[in-house]
Amino acid sequence: MKKSISALFIAATLIFSAATVFAASGASLFNSEGCIACHTINGQGGSVGPNLTHAGSKRSLSWIKTQIKNPGAHFASGSSITINGKSYMAIMPSHKHISASKLNALATYLESLK
Repeated sequence: MKKSISALFIAATLIFSAATVFAASGASLFNSEGCIACHTINGQGGSVGPNLTHAGSKRSLSWIKTQIKNPGAHFASGSSITINGKSYMAIMPSHKHISASKLNALATYLESLK
């Protein structure tokens, strides 16, 4: 019994560590993919798009992935959107060609922001 508890602890630690590294790579992608030019996280970034500091407490991982790949699925391009009392023009570019691994890392990072 002791051995299986120890194995579970090690497995949980490895999963947590992998998720932390994955989220860190997502934070790096947020900058390198240019998201920071329009969106703010923790006071850093642009103000053209919504503040994403608490994106994960408002949107699911699936919703975030769709928004990155195909923002028109949620908001018609050029329409006006009001989020937390502030209006934005729906002009987010599509990132259709982002690799699956980058999409997962970026979306996981954004979803982790609670």
